[in-house]
Amino acid sequence: MIKWLPYNKESFQKAELENKPIFLHIFAKWSSYCKKIKEDFFDDPEIGEIINENFIPILVNRDERPDIDSIYQKASYIIGQGSGWPLNLFLNTEGKPFARITYKMNEGKDYFKTMIDKAIELYKTNYEKVLSRSQVIIDAIKPVEVVPSEIREELLQNPEEDIVKEIDFEYGGFKKTPKFPPFAHIDLLLWKYWIRPKPWVLNAIEKTLKGMIYGGLYDNIEGGFHRYCIDNAWMIPHFEKLAVDNAWHIINFLDAYIILKDPFYREIAIETIDYIRKNLFSEEGFFCPSQFADSFYYTWEENELQEISPMTIALVDGKSMVDGRFILIGRDRELIKQLRDKFLLKRKQKSYPEIDKTLYSYVNGICAEAFIKAWRVIKDKDLLNKAIMAIDKTLSYLFAGENFYRTKENSPALIDDYAYIISALISAYEVSGEQKYIDKAVNLMDLALENLWDGENGGFYESPEAILSIKQKNIHDTPYPSSNSIMIINLLKLYAITGSERFINLSSVALKAFSNLSSAYLSPYYVKALLSYFDLLTLNLYTSIDSSIGKAAIHQITPFTVIAHRTIEGEYIIPSVGTKMFDPIKTPEDLSKFLRL
Repeated sequence: MIKWLPYNKESFQKAELENKPIFLHIFAKWSSYCKKIKEDFFDDPEIGEIINENFIPILVNRDERPDIDSIYQKASYIIGQGSGWPLNLFLNTEGKPFARITYKMNEGKDYFKTMIDKAIELYKTNYEKVLSRSQVIIDAIKPVEVVPSEIREELLQNPEEDIVKEIDFEYGGFKKTPKFPPFAHIDLLLWKYWIRPKPWVLNAIEKTLKGMIYGGLYDNIEGGFHRYCIDNAWMIPHFEKLAVDNAWHIINFLDAYIILKDPFYREIAIETIDYIRKNLFSEEGFFCPSQFADSFYYTWEENELQEISPMTIALVDGKSMVDGRFILIGRDRELIKQLRDKFLLKRKQKSYPEIDKTLYSYVNGICAEAFIKAWRVIKDKDLLNKAIMAIDKTLSYLFAGENFYRTKENSPALIDDYAYIISALISAYEVSGEQKYIDKAVNLMDLALENLWDGENGGFYESPEAILSIKQKNIHDTPYPSSNSIMIINLLKLYAITGSERFINLSSVALKAFSNLSSAYLSPYYVKALLSYFDLLTLNLYTSIDSSIGKAAIHQITPFTVIAHRTIEGEYIIPSVGTKMFDPIKTPEDLSKFLRL
C-alpha cells in the first residue's frame, strides 16, 4: 500500500532528508481513469513497494487544490505529455518536475514499472540534468509580468463578433476538440443579443445549447450534463457529472429562456435542477460536488434497447458508442419522454455511480446562485429554501472567525470560493432583503482582499500561498468564467448596495490590472464585468419584497442589474446608474416598460 503524504513543506523536507525524488499523483475523484489507475497499479503490492522505497509519494485531490494542479498541469504540458487526470509527475526534492509518466489503460504493469525505473535511474545517475531540466520547466510556466493599463472601452464594441467567428456552426460550441460547454461565452452572447439582436448571434447560441442536448453530453433520462465530449459533434462524453458544470448550465439555459422565450430551455433547466435536487443535495443540507463517471451505467447494449422498444433505434447513432455500447442521444425528446420510465427501470438494475459528498465552499456558492436564479424564474420556493440552507450550512462549517476554508479545516479558501460564495450572498440579500447576507458578503470580501489581493498591480491571486514561488492571477475563462471577473462584478454590486467608494475604486484597479490581457474570445466574463462597470443598473427598493412592485423586481431578471433594499417608505422603486437617478416607478407594468428600455 502506498504511503501517501500531503503536498506541504514537511513532505519536501522529508524528500531532502532522505535524498529521494517525489512521485506526485494528482487525481480527480470523479474521473474513471483515476479510479482505474488505482485499481491497475497503485493497489498492486509490488508497485506500491517500489514507490514507497524509491520516492516520497505525494497525493493531491485537484478539487481541493486546483491551484497546485494548475501549476503542474502546465508543467506536464511543457514536458510534452499533455494535461489531464490522473497526473503523475516525478519531482526533485524542491517539488520541481523533471518527468511524467502517462497512464495508458491498454498498457500493463510492466510498462508502468519500466517508466518508474527510468525516472529512478535518471535521478540517481544524472542529477545535474534533473536539476537543470526541472528549472527550465519552471521558468517556462512562470507568468509574464503584465503592467496595468487604462480601461479599454473598445472591448465593448461588438465583442460578440470575436466570439461568433470561432463558433462551430454545424454542431455548436467551438471549432476544437475536446469540446467543453462554453459557459462564459454563451452568457455574454445572450446578454449582447438581448441588447441588440443579431441573427448570427442567435444562431451561435441555439446551435450550441441545442447541440449539447441533441448529442450525448446531456443525460436525457435522469437529467444533468456530463463534463465534456471528446468529439466535435457532442456525441461521446466523459461521463462524470460535476455540480459546478450543471449550475452553470442552469444559469445559461434560464437566461436563454428569459431572453429567447423558448420553453425548451426552461424545460432543460428544470430537468437539470431536478437532477441536482435528487442526486447532489445532501441530507445535511448542502450541495455535493460530483457524481462519478461510469460508462457502463450510461450506455446500452442493442438487446437492452430492443427490450425497451423497437423505436429506440431513433435514439442511437453508430458514431456515439463506447466499448461497443450505445450512448443515448437526445435528437427525439418526445420519444425519450414516452420511454423514460422504461429506461429508468433498466438503469435501476445497474449499480448507481458513486457521489462525492464532500462539502466545498465554491460548489455551494455557484449551486446556490443557480437555485436562487431558478426560483426567481420558476417561482418554486423549495429552490430558494435549498439555496439559503446550503449557504448557511457552508458558512457555519467553513467560515469561522477570520478564517474561511475551501473544504475541511486547514484548507484555506481559494479565489473561486470567495467569488462564488460572495456572489451567492449578494443574490440571497437581493431576494430576501436580509442585511445579514450583505454583511457577510462584505466580511468575506475584506478577507479576500487581505489574503489574495495583489497590492502592487491589482486583481486577486488564485491562492494565498505561492506554489514553486509562483502566484497565479488569471482572467481567462477556461471554460468557467474567471473568478477575477466575478469578483469585479461582486465589487460593483457591493458598491451599488452599500455606497462605499472603496468598492468601486477596487473594481477600477482590477479592471485596469487585466486590461492588456483581455479579449472577448479569451475573457468574455471580463467584458461582462466591463459592461457592468459602465452600465450596472441599481433597483433601489423603497418597498417591501411582498408588495406587488417588490415581487416584480425580484421575478424580472435583466442584465447588469442589482437590487438594493432601502428604507421602506411606500411602494416604489428608484432606478439608478452610477450617480444618475431616474423617476420613481410605482407599478409592475411601469417597471417592465422601464427595464425593456
